[in-house]
Amino acid sequence: MATCASCGTNNVEGTKFCVSCGATLAPAPAPESWRVSGDLNNQPPAADPYSPTGGYTPQTPPPNYPSYNAGQNMTPSYQQTTEGNQPMHPAVPALVSFFFPGLGLLFVPNKAGLGIGIFAGTIAYAIVATILTFVVVGICLFIAMPLINIAAAIHSWDEAAKNSNGQFQPIYFK
Repeated sequence: MATCASCGTNNVEGTKFCVSCGATLAPAPAPESWRVSGDLNNQPPAADPYSPTGGYTPQTPPPNYPSYNAGQNMTPSYQQTTEGNQPMHPAVPALVSFFFPGLGLLFVPNKAGLGIGIFAGTIAYAIVATILTFVVVGICLFIAMPLINIAAAIHSWDEAAKNSNGQFQPIYFK
């Protein structure tokens, strides 16, 4: 990282101007220029880094220097772990299922098949209602469509709440 001398902002290596204040940044030193100058702990550069007698010898950092141990128990942020994770709030599946009945269950583990079935049933219902619109019965079927969306949203909330290990309470289907 290249630090701006004017404002102290850290900039990406190789940038010519500061992203914060626009000041010109000093050019980065050439790679491995510290070996040529010999300024690493005031040691002269080694003659042959590949010879068994010369070369690099690891130095111990000062006690206040931050260190990194590659073996630490670290988990990438994209990988989910089972311990310490918060369950998804039931409002997310409920909101998705309100607009697309059943698809909110795709967010609930082991309920994807049920969600796809509810969505397919809703599509089939809409097709039948559209065909029957030419008869008075179809208009009545379309009036019931918002009730299907509300029922699917409540069902998705309840399934997500049951899956939250008691953190959230179901609304209707306990």
